Amino acid sequence: MRVLVTNDDGYDAVGLVAVAESLLAAGHEVTVGAPLTERSGSGSSLGTIEDGSRIPLFEKRIDALGNTPVYALDCPPALAAIAFCSGTFGPPPDLVVSGINPGHNTGRSVLFSSTVGAVLAARVAGISGLAISTGFAPGHRFDTAAEVARGLVQWFGARDSAADPLTLNVNVPELDFAALQGIRIADLGAKSMFTLRVARTDGDLVLRRVERSSGFASGTDGAAVVDGFVSVTPLSSVGADLGALSGDGLPALAAAIG
Repeated sequence: MRVLVTNDDGYDAVGLVAVAESLLAAGHEVTVGAPLTERSGSGSSLGTIEDGSRIPLFEKRIDALGNTPVYALDCPPALAAIAFCSGTFGPPPDLVVSGINPGHNTGRSVLFSSTVGAVLAARVAGISGLAISTGFAPGHRFDTAAEVARGLVQWFGARDSAADPLTLNVNVPELDFAALQGIRIADLGAKSMFTLRVARTDGDLVLRRVERSSGFASGTDGAAVVDGFVSVTPLSSVGADLGALSGDGLPALAAAIG
């Protein structure tokens, strides 16, 4: 398969290199197109949509990846994904792989994840995507997550993803590959595996990341990871929820605006 590998931690991040190496070893045609620097927490932001804007672009080399094309773009990963999926760099990829992210992207906080934002942007362009994350340092297991990603990419290759695009959010426990309990198809939890607490000082806001390892509802992504399973959650792209205004909703809305 022709695979674009991106992330939100920078084009030369350890997790990105790990998954790219794994996919190259499996025989896939890999291109790296990722942010020049850290872009975590930007969701599906493009960075700018001003007409005539110029996004700095650098061709790089990563020794561990040999002659694999590596492009560093000064933009969030969602814009990088759109650029590659629209054919700006040649034939569009068959699949976009985003990660491996240090820090699980679970629950409703996937809204803010630019690891996930990249594959949602690819879906808008009609390309399937796989966002993959593991735990924060020092416990993260990029090796295990890379092996999981390789298997899932092989699975993508066996289906007609062009006719039926699919976007998966995948979270891998911090375990040896052999110790994984299997795969669970899981819903997004109401709680994420970490939360941000914000405090105000005289001149700034201070962010504190608090990790969570319990309290997840059965059947959710967080619960799956805590139980030792790889959590797989299919995500939809942008779509209208017309049902929210069905029945009495629309007349009430019309009355509210006169």
